[in-house]
Amino acid sequence: MRIRKIFYTLVLIMLFYTCAASASPKITADNTNFDILSGTYKLNGNVRVETDKFLVTAGAAQVNLTSFEVWAQKNIKCVYGGNDSGSSVINFSGSDLYGSWRTKTIIVKGGTDFSCENLFVKADQTSFNWETKIADFSGNVIVQQDGKTEKYDEIKYNLNEKKFLEHDIDISVVKQKLKT
Repeated sequence: MRIRKIFYTLVLIMLFYTCAASASPKITADNTNFDILSGTYKLNGNVRVETDKFLVTAGAAQVNLTSFEVWAQKNIKCVYGGNDSGSSVINFSGSDLYGSWRTKTIIVKGGTDFSCENLFVKADQTSFNWETKIADFSGNVIVQQDGKTEKYDEIKYNLNEKKFLEHDIDISVVKQKLKT
């Protein structure tokens, strides 16, 4: 009886990981290790993690297939969109990345760069929610758009509407606050 319970438990675990693997991202790296107990890939060297929404390249990463989270480090490049859905291609880069399918958010840290069409933003940190299409930039934010360069401490951008959410704020007041 005990052997039968163990057998069925192992079959359930294998079935769970097979289902998770069928929905899992395409993962490649120079060095790939998979921990079956935690459902986590540990990746080093020329890391590439591709989903239907994102392509992430990095020097190192961890991908958890049970929680659908990704952590990436070293020379992060992340591309969102541009597939058959007709969404704009958005490029992120930085030194660290965290992505969660539960919250539908990626966070890029470490001198991040963000570009989409004619907009370029440089910030210490960028958070992007792919459901709401809102990008939140914080820390030493520099915005270049339409030949103009502006500086902010924090600003949010709505990609659907192609406008900054704090657009009604007087830019001269924000600049004055940054100088003090």
